[in-house]
Amino acid sequence: MTGREGELPHEVTFASGARLLVERGIDPHATADSVRHIARSRKNWPFGEGREHPYSRVANARTMNAKVFLRYFEDHPPNPRGRGRDKQPRAKKTT
Repeated sequence: MTGREGELPHEVTFASGARLLVERGIDPHATADSVRHIARSRKNWPFGEGREHPYSRVANARTMNAKVFLRYFEDHPPNPRGRGRDKQPRAKKTT
């Protein structure tokens, strides 16, 4: 991990975690929604019910351990190009 561990908060939300990813240069385009998308779509996401690190609740927000959060993104960085735009219009479903 980076040498600035002493400056880490103990817990992060999806929004504060995204800001941390941008500040650390891990994902310059991170947003709370992009981090939520990763949490929903990746099978190896470490946080959640029945996983190694359960979410904590503060007010109405789910929080995660900041060190585990950063370590996950350092070990499993997001696709730097993202999904990208559709190259063609979406095809209509046939029934």
